[in-house]
Parts: sequence; structure tokens; C-alpha cells
Amino acid sequence: MLAGNPTAMATEPTLDFQTLDLDTRQASALTRRAVTWLGALLLLVAASTVAMVLFLRSEETREEDRRRTADAEWLDQTLLFHFRRLEGDLGVMALQARQRVGAVGTAPLTGPWWREAGLVAAHGWLPAEQVEASDQWPTFLKEAARQPHNAAALATMLDTTRGLQRPAYAGPLAPADGSPGRQLWLAVPLFEQGRFVGATVAMVSVDVLLSAFIPAWFLQDHRLVLDDETTPQAPVGGGARFLAPINLPGAQLGLWVEALGNQAPLAPRAFFLVALVCLAGMLLTLVALWRDILRRQRAETRLQTQLALRTAMERSVALGLRAWDQAGHLIYANPAFGRLVGWTPQELIAHNGAPPYWPADQGEEFGQIRSQAGDVAAQAGTELQLQHRDGHRLDVLVHSAPLALASGEVVGWVGSALDITERRRVERLAARQQELLEASGRLVAMGEVASTLAHELNQPLGALSSFATGLLNRVREQRITFDEIVPVVERMERMAEKAGRVIQRINAFARRQDMTRQPLALRPFVARVAAGAPLPDGVTLDLQLPPGDGPTVPADALLLENALHNLVLNAGEWAPRSGRTPARVRVDLVSGDGQVGVRVADSGPGVPPEQLGTIFDAFASHKPGGMGMGLAICRSIVEAHHGRIEVERSAELQGAEFTLWLPLI
Repeated sequence: MLAGNPTAMATEPTLDFQTLDLDTRQASALTRRAVTWLGALLLLVAASTVAMVLFLRSEETREEDRRRTADAEWLDQTLLFHFRRLEGDLGVMALQARQRVGAVGTAPLTGPWWREAGLVAAHGWLPAEQVEASDQWPTFLKEAARQPHNAAALATMLDTTRGLQRPAYAGPLAPADGSPGRQLWLAVPLFEQGRFVGATVAMVSVDVLLSAFIPAWFLQDHRLVLDDETTPQAPVGGGARFLAPINLPGAQLGLWVEALGNQAPLAPRAFFLVALVCLAGMLLTLVALWRDILRRQRAETRLQTQLALRTAMERSVALGLRAWDQAGHLIYANPAFGRLVGWTPQELIAHNGAPPYWPADQGEEFGQIRSQAGDVAAQAGTELQLQHRDGHRLDVLVHSAPLALASGEVVGWVGSALDITERRRVERLAARQQELLEASGRLVAMGEVASTLAHELNQPLGALSSFATGLLNRVREQRITFDEIVPVVERMERMAEKAGRVIQRINAFARRQDMTRQPLALRPFVARVAAGAPLPDGVTLDLQLPPGDGPTVPADALLLENALHNLVLNAGEWAPRSGRTPARVRVDLVSGDGQVGVRVADSGPGVPPEQLGTIFDAFASHKPGGMGMGLAICRSIVEAHHGRIEVERSAELQGAEFTLWLPLI
């Protein structure tokens, strides 16, 4: 319905902001739902507390089992490591004893087993012929074999080490003199060409072994007890204990590990304490939420006053605001919108017919407002024009949204208008200045094109003129034959083709504002351009390029060919001028930080330091007959490709070294 329809205005009531009310039924339903959720949360807190206690007990048991397993494995690995060291030491002693037949003495070793006196209680060499004859055993071995159980265990140890050809253990055995403690015996065999020649036997006290090789930090928290018939059934310290078996070849060494003090894991208990604190905080939060629900119920009765306050705040903003009812009647305009268009809000609301601020050529205002509010693409705003009371147009950015009650019922539409007239004026001024800059840039480009044409066509046109003059003089003097004319004309044809290629490259350079950069494989491109450059006689081209296509860069091939062609020609001209032989021009590729460089170096005299600052300036030539535009054009081409050109002295060829740096794809 059109905003200017008087019949509609008479039959349909206008919307008054002061009559807007909150849907109390929906608010009551939300309150009941919140109370239900509060009860569910209380049950969840109780269940979480019980689950946390069970989890803590399970976690402590699992942590205790893991710690026991780790301690047992650590003890096993530690003692086995030291026994392997002792086996190696006894093997060395067996070799020494074999060389000194029958000799028995102190070990000449300095390992951990020999640094502490009494750690190896006894040891000696037992030749093969004495292994089975127990009456010929060394004294310390005979004394240990006095007890029948010990003699059988020691004989089994010697038979095992000879039969299996590896170290064997026996024990733990009781001392022969009946003293407390246990002894562990070890025999290490010696074989020569598969023949058993004897064994080194050693005896170790288990108590001394544990005190020497178990670190103090472990014994601070644990007590080790050997597992034998004298071990008490209950832990001495009253704590939990477990059995750690040490598996040795021929012997089973069991150690009871008793924990000293309470080693309950601290992390789960700390986690449980933190969880309890969090649960207590949740309970307090639920109580606070209950009180908040009560406050919300009381706040619903004061919502009308808040609506009046919000209306006053909307009227104080600088953004122009308007509101329409469902029929398209303007029911609200804030003072900022009135100042924007030159009418007061009361005049706009009381106006009949089309809005006075809306240009007729923009269509119907309310229809556009509704279409923009439902269009996702228009959320950023729509640029329109409004007409001021004095007649001038204003550029504005318009947003719109539906005006809905708490129940979701749409009772109207709200629109905002932001004045962007000054911004658009500044943008148009900037666009005009950009056009002027582009025009100036095109004039500069035309000057570069003209200079480039003169620079590039100088050599081929001069050569054509020389060939034509010489040919004409010899024809006039009739001192030339037909066969001599053909080579001259062919060279003139090649010079003309070269001039044509120069014009093509310059034509491409002149259109660099519209150049299109395509992916270009750099390695074959550099090889083709460098090989096609005509170098003077005696100058060698050295191409040092990687295999394959090499890196790929976005580039205009014609423009980049012009720059690289000029650098190779310049290098060829300067290479012979230093007097160093052979004259060389080297072209290779280098890599940088996200860039690739095409490096052209020569064996010439190089660039003097005082010329480094002006070498790329236009018309600054440093060679006879030059125009000073070649390097300036090269720099313009490289910068058009978002790259840069650098010059320095070549460390290998001692001449100039130019590098074209181009960004990679």
C-alpha cells in the first residue's frame, strides 16, 4: 500500500511506540523453563560429585600400579646394566688370566665394580681341567661349596657356562660361614677356537650390591628387601610393597620394594579439590541465577519506562532514524533525520502524500525499505539520494530492519540514513586526481617509448645505412659482382628484421599499463634469450642454469625479454674492455626470500662506485655513443613486474653483475 493513500490512513490505526508491550505469557514460560533447568543442574552437580570421588579412587589405583611397574622395570634395567658391566670386566680378566696361566690376583680394571672395596667379594680364574674337579677349585670357591646346596648350585653354574658358552649365575646363596646376608655368584667362560679353556668366577654380596648401585634418591622413598625364607611376611614400615623380579641367567633375584610413607598421587587429589571448588561455585551460581529470575519478573513491570528511555536515546544519536507501520505510514523520525533533510520530525509525520525528501526518480520509498530488509546482500547498506528542503541532493547510506515485538510479530519497519555526501565528494575528487596522474603517466610512458625507440633502433638503422652506402658506392663504381651483392643484401635483411623485433618489443613496452602476466618457466626462457643475443667476437657465453624448467614467475614474456636482452648485450660490449682473457659473460639463476634472480655478470672493468647511484637514470650513459636509456628501461620493466634490479661487482669475473629479482608465483 502506498504511503500517500488517505483512505488507508483513515481506516487503519497508526502505531504508537508508547503502546508497545512485552509478551508476558512468553516471559512466564521462559521462567518456568529456567526453574526446570535449575533442578536438572542441581542433580547434575550431585552426580558429578559422586562420579568425581569414584574417578579419584580409580585414578589413584591406576597411578599406583603404573608407578610400581615403572619402579620394577627401572630396578631390573639398572641391575642388569651393572651385571653386564661386570660380565665384560670378568671377560677381560679371563683373557689376562689365560695369558698368565694359573695366576690369580686383583683385577686390573677401574670400572664401577672395582672402585669400591668389597663390592666384588672374591674372584679368580678357573682353568678347564679344574672345572669338574671340585677338589682343585680355588680356596674361596671351596669354602662356598662346603654346604651341599651351594656346591650343587656352583657346579650347575660352571656346567651351564661351559655348555651354553655364555655367563651363568648362581644364587642367591647363603655364606659358607653362616653369617647373615646372601651371595650371588657369576661365571664368565673363555673359549678359544670353539674350545673351552676356563672361566672367571666372582662372588658378589647382594646387600653391598644394592647399597652401591641403587641411588640415594630412590632409597629415600623405598626400602629394598631380598626375597628369601628370612623375609618377614608383613612390611616392616607398614606401607604397601611389591615384588620386583630380577631375571639373571641361572638365578632368580627377587626384591621386595616397600614404599616409605604415603605416596598417593597429588595431582588427582588436587584436581578433585579444584573440582569441588568449581562445583561449589556452580551451586552459588545457581542460587544467584534463581535470584536473577525473581529480579527479571519484577523488571517486566518496569519495562514501559525503559522503552521511553530508549526512545530518548534514539532521538539523541546523530544517525538519521525513521519508522513505518505495516501500511507504510511514517510514524517516527528522530531529530537527526530532520536536520539532515531540513524538516522537523513533526512536519514529516504530519505530511500527506509522497515524502518531501524523497526524489521521485528513485521509485517508491517504502517498497525499497522492505526489499532491502529481507535481502542478505543489502546488509552492508544501499546508497541512495535524499532531497534537502532547499533543493540540493544528499548522498546517504541506507539500512533497514523489521520492527518486531517480543512475540516475533512484525509491526513495522525501521530505517537509518547516514550522510555520505562529503565522502562521495572527496572520492570523486580523488578519482579526478587519479585520472590526471594516469594521464601524466601516459605522457611519461610516451617519452620513454620515444627514447627507447631511438636507443634500440640506433644500431640496426646505422648498420643498414652503412651497408646501403657501401653497396651504392660499389655499384656506381661498377666494382661489385652479382655474387657479392647477395651477402650484403642478406645482412641488410637481417638488420631490418632486427629493427622489426625492436619495434615489437617497444610496442609491448608502450602498452605495459595493459600488460598481462602469465606463468613463465624461467630456465628455458633465460636460455633462449641469452643464446639469441649477438655477442662480439671473442666473447664467450657461460650459461649456468639448473636442469628442468626451473622456477616459474608471473611475467610478460616480451617485456622481460627486452630487459634481459639489453643486459646480455651490455655485458657482451663491456666484457672485452678489461683486457682479461678470455672475455666472458655468465648468466645464471639465484634464489632469495620468496623471489628468484636472473644474474648477468661479465669480465669487464665493472661499474665505478661513483656511478652506482646514477647508472639507472635516464640519459645517463657511460659508454661512447650510448643514449643512457637501456638500463632505465630495464628498471622500468622489472618494477612493472613488482621486482627490482641490483648491480654490484662480480666476485668471480671481477666485472659488473646485474640481478633481476622477480617474485615467484
